[in-house]
Amino acid sequence: MFILRNHQSDTPSLESFETPEALNAVEVSYADLRLSTADELLRLYVDTADSAPLMPLLKQARDFYIDDLDLVGSAAEVTGLLVWLMDEHGIDYRGETLEATADRLSDIDIEADTDKYTDLIFHLKDAVERLYDLEMEDW
Repeated sequence: MFILRNHQSDTPSLESFETPEALNAVEVSYADLRLSTADELLRLYVDTADSAPLMPLLKQARDFYIDDLDLVGSAAEVTGLLVWLMDEHGIDYRGETLEATADRLSDIDIEADTDKYTDLIFHLKDAVERLYDLEMEDW
């Protein structure tokens, strides 16, 4: 959960909060923006140019959610965050499942004898687990 201070300026900043209550307790000005869900973050990402001063802060917020996917409430949000991360790394999503993409990247790493995609593979597999958890919650 975050507040983007001066989010439309050339010098935005990011404040993070541990709980929704802590986030809601802070006053914001007209120049600030609360981000309390991954959905809100993804919507802002879609509307923000890659070269905008805000983009590095959005990536920080994305990484926060990717590191704790239990905070992400839907399969669409999990997938959106991971597609964004893969795009940043120049990975073609190809319409595969996240699991198939992790397997493909693992094969590439093995063939090339590198660990180039190790972190990305970890995040993809973690996302697959979260997607299974969300599916089970729907039952």
